[in-house]
Amino acid sequence: MAGPLKVFLAGRVAVEANGRVLAERDFPGRQGRLLFAYLAAEKGRAVPKDELAEVLWGESPPRSWNTALTVLVSKLRALLAASGVDGASALSSAFGCYRLEFPDGSTVDVLEAESATQEAESLLGADDWERATASAARGESLLRESFLPGEDGTWVEAKRRELADVRARALSVLADASLSSGNPEQSVRWAEQSIEAEPFREGGYRRLMEAHATAGNRAEALRAYERCRRLLAEELGAYPSPETESIYRSLLEAPSGGVVVGIVQTALPQEITPLSANRRRLLAVGVAAFVILVSVVTAGAAIVVATRGSKSGARTARVALVVPRSPPVSDDPFGAYRDAVDRARTKYGVQTRIFPIDLSKPVPTGVLKSIGNFDLVLLAGQFVSARFVHEIARHPHTRFVVIDPDPSRTAADLYRTVSTLPNATDIFFVEGPPAAEAGYLAALMAKSRDPGKRPVISLIAGDPVVNSNAVAGFETGAKAAAPRAIVLEDFSYDFQHPSACAKIANSQIDAGSTVVFADAGACSTGALSAAGGRRIWGIGANQDLSNPPSYLLGSTVKRLDRAVEYSIRQYVEGLLPPSHLDIGIAHEAAGFEVAPGRAVPALILAKLAQFQQEKMKSWTSREMPLKCDREGAPGCGGGTPPS
Repeated sequence: MAGPLKVFLAGRVAVEANGRVLAERDFPGRQGRLLFAYLAAEKGRAVPKDELAEVLWGESPPRSWNTALTVLVSKLRALLAASGVDGASALSSAFGCYRLEFPDGSTVDVLEAESATQEAESLLGADDWERATASAARGESLLRESFLPGEDGTWVEAKRRELADVRARALSVLADASLSSGNPEQSVRWAEQSIEAEPFREGGYRRLMEAHATAGNRAEALRAYERCRRLLAEELGAYPSPETESIYRSLLEAPSGGVVVGIVQTALPQEITPLSANRRRLLAVGVAAFVILVSVVTAGAAIVVATRGSKSGARTARVALVVPRSPPVSDDPFGAYRDAVDRARTKYGVQTRIFPIDLSKPVPTGVLKSIGNFDLVLLAGQFVSARFVHEIARHPHTRFVVIDPDPSRTAADLYRTVSTLPNATDIFFVEGPPAAEAGYLAALMAKSRDPGKRPVISLIAGDPVVNSNAVAGFETGAKAAAPRAIVLEDFSYDFQHPSACAKIANSQIDAGSTVVFADAGACSTGALSAAGGRRIWGIGANQDLSNPPSYLLGSTVKRLDRAVEYSIRQYVEGLLPPSHLDIGIAHEAAGFEVAPGRAVPALILAKLAQFQQEKMKSWTSREMPLKCDREGAPGCGGGTPPS
């Protein structure tokens, strides 16, 4: 019986078995190495021949590709036999697919690195820093060399990005474990390597800032923030995330010159990473130690405790959230709003209050009177904004933000009214880029279903005006993936009743659609169910992917908590504009996710990742935060809450 194999894909391709090493030169040329690597990385999945042809020859394989593929497979089987493995059994063929399976106990370096990193993250969450360090070091060491050096192509480049992400995660664990175990100097070294591996991943900069702060070196921590800010601005036209900004503000509140500014320890952002309280205590102690050190040096200096988000001596901003009252028997659909407000209380030092209202009853008079006592009032736009449009005008010294307004034409008057009020802002999610990713994936999946036919996919939207951004994005993505794709479009003019969308979906499927994208609110569930019943894929909008039905391929997502957090941050910093604000992928407030566990071919996932990466810069450039365009407008200038 053949013993286990050790397969190496990072660096030079090699196989070690029974004391013998099959080096890269032993493989049947470049295409033989690439074929072996692809099958090995697929973890025993049966891979269709046409998918392999695209990996080896791109989108224009030679006419004799099937014969050439058969020859390569035959040579690989002979190579496996030389390592003591039954080549025909290990590299099997059935139903137009090839499958590569190794003997029990065999390892593939890139797969082992992924497994070790996942284990390290779990151990870190359990505060087992020593074992987490060992597992992370194992995962990181396996990926120091590039994946298939010298090769190119969509799948190879996407796999490199994927493995670079795994290595960055392993380095992050090493940095976190070092910091948690009281070794900030080692944490600095790991964080620097993490940034070098993935310079656009903000987590590396945050860890570096925390490590320097814990070691008592505020200047280096601030320098790390500036590196992050400059890179994002110059390369992506974006800003650091609220989590990164939170650490930065904590550092600014540390002492400078002859004045010592006390740091409120509760302002340390607990949501930055799912790590132990011990690590946060270490960071707090490190910063506090730095405060004490400078206090001694500047003996006799005044101690000023600054209120977060306002000028020294200014009162604390008061923020209210108005949401519909959730039924006690269901999950709270507005939990994301509530969680974001709770975090803002700590992160920005604001006073907060939540007003749940019953939509079946008139708004209580007490609520209407109370909101005028707040500096900033956030309204869950799809449900309560219309009830408060007159209240906005009645309280000119209060800033109102309508988040994700009602997606219907009946709300058009509301939009126009809000846009004319100097103390109101409506926040819309830019859903075009996520919809483009949905269209791209839909076209590729339809194309792979029957490569010889022109792919047909479809879209159901609620309204041509309300959903124009998503419709245009879906079409753009679909045509980028398959220029000859046929995109069927229909509008339900209904955001509530699933039966309306189910009827449209069945009609589209009758016309040949093999993937249905539905973006019509609650009506979408009917279209997606119809797709499942007809045994085709469905793609949703804002669908829960924690336990998705088998037919749901993926979904566009909106991060409502990001909108809440961003609104509060902009207000506190005096940058909240009147009228209108768009947010999307630049603020990590919108995106597209493939449902977990879906059998999406690796090549298609690679193409989707490449498409997203190529479009990222142009997408983010369209979502830049607006600046206050009128001096003295509520919430503008200096960050002091309006009185």
